[in-house]
Amino acid sequence: MIETKRPAFHPGVIIKDAIDSLDMTQSEFANRVGLSVKNVSTLVNGESNITFGVAIKLATFFGNSVEGWLNLQTNYDLYLYREKQNKEYAEDWEISKKISKEFIKNVLGIELSNKFSTKNIDDLRRSFSVTSLSNLKRPDLYVFYHTSINKEIDEEMMMLRNAWISIAEQKARNIRCSTFNKDKIIENQKKLRYLTTLAPEVFLPRLKDFCNSCGVKLVILPYLSGSNVNGVTKWIDSEDCALVAVNDCGKDADKFWFALFHEFGHVIKNHKRHMTISLNKNDVLDGEEKEANEFVENLLIDKEKYNEFVKRNDFSISSINSFAKQQGVAPFIVIGRLQKDKYIPWSKYKEQKVKYNISLYI
Repeated sequence: MIETKRPAFHPGVIIKDAIDSLDMTQSEFANRVGLSVKNVSTLVNGESNITFGVAIKLATFFGNSVEGWLNLQTNYDLYLYREKQNKEYAEDWEISKKISKEFIKNVLGIELSNKFSTKNIDDLRRSFSVTSLSNLKRPDLYVFYHTSINKEIDEEMMMLRNAWISIAEQKARNIRCSTFNKDKIIENQKKLRYLTTLAPEVFLPRLKDFCNSCGVKLVILPYLSGSNVNGVTKWIDSEDCALVAVNDCGKDADKFWFALFHEFGHVIKNHKRHMTISLNKNDVLDGEEKEANEFVENLLIDKEKYNEFVKRNDFSISSINSFAKQQGVAPFIVIGRLQKDKYIPWSKYKEQKVKYNISLYI
């Protein structure tokens, strides 16, 4: 904690003692010094501070220095500040324990100590761009946002969600990109599908370069446990571009691509009115979320071709591989779509699903 050296009293105590020693009433003292009676009363009761103007009057009356009166007030104020600061450090230390140490180490490069550390807290505050970690609990930290489901969430989840978004924003500030061009994204559907067939170490640099050329600041972060956030889209008006942030929740390759292109959907569909937060678990979709989902489905797999495929009712692995090749996507994309649409159970073709460890490459 920060050392506190408390003055023995509020400066008003000295004024009260002086008034008593002069055998004056507060009203008489106020008239002689040129202050209001109320001002003197609040000063001697420690309810108001010695301002520069008051210090001049007191120094003139008592024949001492303005600096002396101001220093008395400053020292007392510093004590109150340090007491408040110590309390906030203690509160923030408890909050920091709720954030994954692995996430903090891997993403922020901060090694959290097991013992109280003001340095750890200061580092976290700077990383999350807040003066106190308790500010991350505020539901209005991002005033203009829209989530895919409207319901109350607990304080801890709100804190973790805001922490994840804050890091995504910080990462985006260091990315330079072109102005937003949605036509370029739509025109390069085949190129985007092809990326699903590549390994993360190969497709990630290409994906980021493509996004930059389209005016999208792509940020990929590990999932922050307890945040329940899959992705975020935020328009950056000053640069005429968009931030798209996603994570690797679940490690499933098909879910990663779905989450990524879901956020692209918000951008393409011009959902510019707010920040959009896509949740990990979501039972009820509103209009914008449905639009974003439809965009993903049509981007990854041609709608008409998909309908023809499911009508044949042949979901053997050879049939799926053949269809995936025709569409220019990885087979796990088709499997994930069939599972989502309930044509095959989630347990089917587990051995064909691909896992990504995106964190190794970001």
